[in-house]
Amino acid sequence: MINEVTNSLLKDSIAAQIRQEIIGGGLAPGDALVEGKWAARLGVAQASIRAALNILEAEGFVERGNGRSARVTKIAVENIRHNFEVRVALESLAARLVTERQPDLADLDQITEDMRSAVKTRNLQAFYSRDLRFHLALCEKAGNPVLTQMLRRLLVPLFAFVIIRTHEQMGGRDRWTRSIAQHEQILAAIRSGDPERAAAEVAAIIGYFSTDISELTRKKRRK
Repeated sequence: MINEVTNSLLKDSIAAQIRQEIIGGGLAPGDALVEGKWAARLGVAQASIRAALNILEAEGFVERGNGRSARVTKIAVENIRHNFEVRVALESLAARLVTERQPDLADLDQITEDMRSAVKTRNLQAFYSRDLRFHLALCEKAGNPVLTQMLRRLLVPLFAFVIIRTHEQMGGRDRWTRSIAQHEQILAAIRSGDPERAAAEVAAIIGYFSTDISELTRKKRRK
């Protein structure tokens, strides 16, 4: 039992170090994460590095493909708009279905409060972790597991990539508090019982973020 706890703490600690390297810009999108090199650098077993990379893959910061080594998640700038287009379609459908079902939304209210707490501590990673949780939880309430699976596959790497590429430009609290207000607007639209209003609200808000993130990414690329 002690060994299990120790191993869990170790992989979490390693994941935190690599995550910070990614967010801080020490590792760029597309960079390889070679287990052996990281094991030597941190003085730990390669298996511990592998376990940490599994955590980061689940969070969207790392991707693997066809037997290749893990790499920092990379999305081509020109594909960001395409990703958001698909996201609008999927989340608008989810909002429509949730509005028709009218499930309990108390957990989503709590997530928005957690986002507000993250703003107070200026913790960007915590803010976006809760933001992602909001959208995935909302989709789960639609009662369509295929929709949930598709949206998770799209959103997890997209949110991570946004953090990687734009974190240093997201310092203004106005941007964060505006985002919280927009999430609350989504909940209000769903509670109104009007599926079309809810779908339109989600589409408008995601469209806003698509433009905002695309502009931030272009500014980053010009530097």
